Amino acid sequence: MKAFLPQALRFVTLTCLRATGLGAGLLASTVPSWAATVPLATDILPSGVPLPVPAPSFVRPPEDSSTELLGHAGGARDWLARQGVSLTIQDVEEIWGLPAGGTQRGATYDGMTAAALMLDTQPLFGLKNGLFNISALQIRGRSFTAERLGALNTVSGYDAGRSTRLFELWYEQGFLNNHLNVRVGSLDLDTEFLVSQNASFFLNSSFGWPLSTSSNLYSGGPSWPFSALGGRIKWTPAQPLVLMGAITDDNPTQGPFYSTISPTERDPSGTTFSTHGGVLFMGEAQLWLDMARQLAGPDAPALPGTWKLGGLYDTGRFPDQRYDANGTLLASPDSSGAPYYHHGNWILYAVIDQMIWRKAKNSGKTINFFARAIAANQTRNQFAFEIQSGFTFDELLPDRPDDTIGIAWGTSLYSAQARHYAQDSVRLGTSQPYSLTPEHHFELTYQAAVTPYLIVQPDFQYFMHVGGTTQDPTTGKRIHNGVVAGLNITTTF
Repeated sequence: MKAFLPQALRFVTLTCLRATGLGAGLLASTVPSWAATVPLATDILPSGVPLPVPAPSFVRPPEDSSTELLGHAGGARDWLARQGVSLTIQDVEEIWGLPAGGTQRGATYDGMTAAALMLDTQPLFGLKNGLFNISALQIRGRSFTAERLGALNTVSGYDAGRSTRLFELWYEQGFLNNHLNVRVGSLDLDTEFLVSQNASFFLNSSFGWPLSTSSNLYSGGPSWPFSALGGRIKWTPAQPLVLMGAITDDNPTQGPFYSTISPTERDPSGTTFSTHGGVLFMGEAQLWLDMARQLAGPDAPALPGTWKLGGLYDTGRFPDQRYDANGTLLASPDSSGAPYYHHGNWILYAVIDQMIWRKAKNSGKTINFFARAIAANQTRNQFAFEIQSGFTFDELLPDRPDDTIGIAWGTSLYSAQARHYAQDSVRLGTSQPYSLTPEHHFELTYQAAVTPYLIVQPDFQYFMHVGGTTQDPTTGKRIHNGVVAGLNITTTF
């Protein structure tokens, strides 16, 4: 999205370029330093996130109330802005259909309304570089993935379980002209860590917070729609480099690792503020690169990219995938069914977001590439490796300068212990014959800016080896490859 992005969404470009050093001289002279850490309006969206303007430098756009449905809201929005107060409201409506494959053909609706209130402490209290943020979600509808498709990778980030809940609540303070930034409160880590900007454009939830973390951590970890108590520090020691670290509680809903109660049912209001369980440590290094300058010199059209390395360590207790607490095979008829629990767990990852082609210097017609690879502990986790990759195309269609097309693929590989458990189950006769097979998901999506405040995104997804098995282990029946068609409509108020 480009000219049609609402004003708050345009901070995507500012934040990405400032964090990586792109156009640093221009930014320093044209925008206040606190703007670089203003949370994006899109931070509250788990998937289908509009892409920033593909530009080699940033020029702050003028305020434009036409980019929100309510406009000036009778002057209230302008008055609040002068006081340092910003209110963003977004509504998402989705319909998903299963014409072939899966477990039950048909259509399902889901939706979300989100509100975020941000306070800039400088006009309010005279305190520079301070931000207070509170946000809430109202999630509705049914789970298409669970009820009809049966896949491991959820078709949409909004397929998350009904609830009306607090999302985030935190205060942030910048130091050293915001080269050092500290945030404390109830945090959602997937707005800053493990993020691929281009992958977040897609609707499948695994392109946001991936299957490796959502399956291997308690309640999926502090990720949408959950947050956890903790703190985050961000340091920019040199303009091309950003270092981040976070410490939070590892169990947002305070539930056991395995539970018949869903996380949103366990904590329907988002106010558990759990300190139960372990501590989650997360760190990430980000480096900006301009591949065009590296390969063709300073006069070449800019091809900006961000390369990231990171990881997490959780001090909590995690179930063994093959053995019970007595050392017996979990698949054995003699097993207690209670797994042996290990102390600690780790996950490592690498992310590449790279523009690979630009029609001409300063042109918005671009092709962008992303890749994300994840590795996890083989003993404690169901999934040990995950890889995703894809392309996004800006201004591909004539006379549609604000539209984006994307195609992507992803898969997750089972850990050795998880595969051994499946083999044990078949060998010992405690399940129907089956084997674990990596689920592959493909997505083709088109995001169209219908008006300055309305985005429509038709979407097509195809799933191979639905559920990650050759047959359903309880029935022995094969689940056919899934064909999914959907429509996402996002309105900014």
